Amino acid sequence: MFRNYLKIAWRTLKKNRLYTLLNGFGLTLGISGFLMIMLFVQDERSYDRFFPNSENVFRVSSHWGDFATASYATAPPPLGPRIQTDIPEVEAVTRLLKWNDFTVQPAEGVNKDQVFREDKVFYAEPGFFEVFDLPLAAGSTEKALSGPDHIVITTAAAQKYFGDLSPQEVIGKTLLIGSNNPNPRQVAAVVEEIPEQSHLEFDMLVYEPEMHREIFLMDNWSWAILYTYVKFPKEKQSEVAGKLDQLVAKFALPALEGEGENSEYNLKLMPVRDIHLQSHLLREIKPNGYESYVYLFGLVGVFVLLLACINFMNLATAKAGLRTMEVGVRKVMGSGQRQLIWQFLTEAFLLVLGSVAVSLVLVELSNGVFNQLSGKNIDFNLLQNSLILATVPALIVVLTFLSGFYPAFYLSSFRPILVLKRQLSVGKNSHSFRNGLVVFQFATTLTLIICTLIVQRQLNYIQQSDPGFSREQLLIIHNDGEIENHQREDFLGRFASSTQVQGMSFSTGIPMAEQFQMRSFNSPTSTLQQGMNWYESDHNYLETYKFRLIDGRNFASVAGADVKKVILNQKAAEILGISESPIGQLIVKNQGANDEATLEVIGLVEDFNFESFRNEIKPLVIEYMHDYFLRDYISVRLQGGDLKAGIAELQAAWKVYEPRVPMNYTFLDEDFGKLYQSEMRMEGLLWALTLGSIAIAILGLFGLTSFTAHLRVKEIGIRKVFGASMLEIFLLLSKSYMKLILIAMVFAVPLSIYVMQGWLEEFAYRTGVEIWVIVLAAGSCLVLALATIYLQSFKSIKANPIKSLKNE
Repeated sequence: MFRNYLKIAWRTLKKNRLYTLLNGFGLTLGISGFLMIMLFVQDERSYDRFFPNSENVFRVSSHWGDFATASYATAPPPLGPRIQTDIPEVEAVTRLLKWNDFTVQPAEGVNKDQVFREDKVFYAEPGFFEVFDLPLAAGSTEKALSGPDHIVITTAAAQKYFGDLSPQEVIGKTLLIGSNNPNPRQVAAVVEEIPEQSHLEFDMLVYEPEMHREIFLMDNWSWAILYTYVKFPKEKQSEVAGKLDQLVAKFALPALEGEGENSEYNLKLMPVRDIHLQSHLLREIKPNGYESYVYLFGLVGVFVLLLACINFMNLATAKAGLRTMEVGVRKVMGSGQRQLIWQFLTEAFLLVLGSVAVSLVLVELSNGVFNQLSGKNIDFNLLQNSLILATVPALIVVLTFLSGFYPAFYLSSFRPILVLKRQLSVGKNSHSFRNGLVVFQFATTLTLIICTLIVQRQLNYIQQSDPGFSREQLLIIHNDGEIENHQREDFLGRFASSTQVQGMSFSTGIPMAEQFQMRSFNSPTSTLQQGMNWYESDHNYLETYKFRLIDGRNFASVAGADVKKVILNQKAAEILGISESPIGQLIVKNQGANDEATLEVIGLVEDFNFESFRNEIKPLVIEYMHDYFLRDYISVRLQGGDLKAGIAELQAAWKVYEPRVPMNYTFLDEDFGKLYQSEMRMEGLLWALTLGSIAIAILGLFGLTSFTAHLRVKEIGIRKVFGASMLEIFLLLSKSYMKLILIAMVFAVPLSIYVMQGWLEEFAYRTGVEIWVIVLAAGSCLVLALATIYLQSFKSIKANPIKSLKNE
């Protein structure tokens, strides 16, 4: 019996080629879009699930309550030992420190003459592998971080330094760490490559006893500097969180008050599995995604699939008028309603099966394009993906019934007597249901168009807005002590007459940096201390970045002339209560601490965005840089012409001071772009989904118009005989669909405004939902619909009425 259903269904689909093509193409688009979004969602939700017992690993973050934006992914040094002694539920604790870049050279092998600069190196504690049970390619976890002469590397780093040697052969090999008098370290363990789906991104891990004494064992509760991870059964999370609160009350708050800080302070636990989508704190190891985006794309993927199913139902019910005689004859010949339902479901099954097969091929071929749009590196491998293998059969069954059940039930319900007597009116109920589906289609499509345009406008706003400085042609050299304190002026002097370098400055902080140092400040007449961002710079800093000095002066060019002088931004002056006359005022840094200093304000700069546009501008204190000897930045403004020549000139000068160490540099505008990776992905995917939904909606409208024109061909002929113009007939055919699209707008416009206003609120600086965007989206939708109706009905409107009426 089923074989007979298949044979008849195949013949029917072959006979109605336009119907088959429209439905098949629409279903293929919908299924392809759904599968791609499902793979994207799967990738986003798979972060930090690759190692055993990942559900029991948590990160501790620090939060200052009265300074809303002071929330860090890191925690203070004393916390780790306190957790070990005071919270018995915790099975293991480990901490990581990202301090500086490493200069690394293999001591042997094919690459022994090459020197590399590594920026993904962490200082780690010996207990690291007790918390993170990462798979090892070679070596042992016991020996990995047991001493200062060992190092842990990933398989990618092993290949980079030792070529084609196996991980087992790499164990015991030596890497030279440092630029001058490098220290040898033996590879004690090789970790399998960390998947991209992890917030924890490293190439090397080292244990350094001196750094451990100076930083890890420091008794300072106000300095959130260490990434702190704990491992315990997840069902004990509330107990551990409660005991963290007790540690804060017993140790942290008294220490903070003793340092003159009266801020509210608390520690929070976050499962590592949730970090990628739910954590957006300062000092994150790398930019994270957003859970709201994942839910949004998942919902849009389902809606795109529904649009394709709606096309099927619309076209099937519209075509019902052409199949009434077939149904009547089948019923007279003995077919029951159940048999007819199965016959029509078989047609739907064949269409869905073919569409799914084509979609799988299309998705596989679109892997590269999809990754380019989404900014990810997903390897589809559909036939090896358990989620796809489980979803495809379910998808075939669900889509067959979802798209085929109503048309099958509707067509099989015709009464044969009325059909054969041509007394059956195919219209009222089917038209009402079909009209509702058309409204849903266009409402969904219009919502997507509006949302996509608003996302694009916000990104354009971010890229084109004045951040308060010029970020074009700004090259940032990451100087980890290669150019030393006493060499700075000499290095700057090498470019005094350069035609490639416009300006150059040394500073310990730059806009868009991963993290900023914090210091407490207050006026001499007030003991109320405020935590503020702080860094040091030389006299060229304001000019190199083109910051706007609105009061006072810049730092003097004479070396050492402005020691203990500072420049504030407007926000800092406002918080300190000196915004009306800041110049000449004295402020105190870290009152009561070992590095307490009284500083004089000599300049006031206009507020500028040194972080993401998601955050409001924060207070900033820039102190004159004189004897800073740790990691800093060299900001270089290049001429806009030949950037390669400018970089070559910088590298030549760099080699004079550090012939062994490569110059590690980035461009500030590229660093700026990295802050908005999630938004860029969102824009690319939304455009793809929007174009797909538009195509599906237009395909449906094309098919509906085709069948409508066919059913009304004699009516059109009569009207033309009685003198109706082509415009009048076109308006007649399009009027009902225009009404439906206008109804769709009534639903789509407020929904899209509500959704986008909620999204825009995530940004402290944002564009608005403007009327012209709504008008543009709605107008585009109307124009596309009218063009589709006109192109499809043109043949019927132009036809000779004698041909359509000759049978009457």
